Amino acid sequence: MILPPAPLAVTSGRLPDRWIPAKWHRLQQACRLVLGPPRQVGLDIQFDEVSETVASIVARNSLGPPQAQSNGVAGWILSQRTLQSLEGAAKTNLVRSRTLILPTADQTEVRLRNRRRNPIDYSGDLFSRLEKEKVDLSTHLIATSPAQSNFVAAVRAQIPYGKLLLVLDVRQPESATNRFEFLIAAYEVDAKGNIIHGNTGGK
Repeated sequence: MILPPAPLAVTSGRLPDRWIPAKWHRLQQACRLVLGPPRQVGLDIQFDEVSETVASIVARNSLGPPQAQSNGVAGWILSQRTLQSLEGAAKTNLVRSRTLILPTADQTEVRLRNRRRNPIDYSGDLFSRLEKEKVDLSTHLIATSPAQSNFVAAVRAQIPYGKLLLVLDVRQPESATNRFEFLIAAYEVDAKGNIIHGNTGGK
């Protein structure tokens, strides 16, 4: 689903952990002894800036119609094969950045910030919920550039393990202008960072 371009409205933390004050260490420990530690999520986010029309991006990568589109944003759930096609056409990218977010707890909001010196500034808030066969991901993404208007996308997607989410700027679809895209992989990891479900999308 493409959501209104507003900050995420989520409540972080599993029940009953979110109700326990941070200073109540013993009660937190007791809760973890009973329920076990929170499950861990890995999020792999790749940001690209490309200079193509929407039609050429869709055709070149055989994306087909998006699963959702509105507010100048389109989203696809991709397979590993489609990802390889996207990476094989990387020479068309004007800016290519890749950020790996360290594992975070299930049902906990995490923030991505581009800290490199780069003409493009991008950021994101992500909230993921691990389910049996997929990750329920809500994200609010922003890309800013001095050369063009800001790109803001708010998306909620149910990503099957082993798949990826592509979020594409589809404003001015007929224009070969600079546009932004985010590629997001979500997976479950254990306490040592080993992948349990899903993959890193070609990390």
